[in-house]
Amino acid sequence: MSLNPSNGIAQRTNPEAHVFPNLARKRGSVEENPDVNIQIEKELTEAGIEIHRFRIRATGEVPTDLSAISHGWKFERRWYYYAAEGPGIPPNMAEEFHQKWGTQVRVEGHCGCPSPIEYCHGFAVGSYHIDTQEGLNAFVALLASIDTRKTSTPE
Repeated sequence: MSLNPSNGIAQRTNPEAHVFPNLARKRGSVEENPDVNIQIEKELTEAGIEIHRFRIRATGEVPTDLSAISHGWKFERRWYYYAAEGPGIPPNMAEEFHQKWGTQVRVEGHCGCPSPIEYCHGFAVGSYHIDTQEGLNAFVALLASIDTRKTSTPE
């Protein structure tokens, strides 16, 4: 098994997908790693996610001063994936989405890629880890299809 097993699952089961590069190994400040923000901006822009720059020092796994929000969901760039947290995906829609994207967009970040019904026991799914650009794009499209406000900004 590789050092990043969940990303490896996405790559093995979807060889045509573009897995995210590991940005956590970039140590130091945002200023010392300008390529990190460039990479993140590229990924978020392709997915159609609104980008915000904040004025505090980044403390997460990845040295960035970028924040991302889409349809009330917050996206944080981590090691080799995005952590997405929000108000929840209805169980029936989460299950349908999982059928196609479950190895690239993981319910609650679970490396075993269980179905949302199995893992969340019928409750809405409020957290995902997203391993590929295609999965990120599809997840944002799912959010747009659910959001009754039809806007990417939170209330």
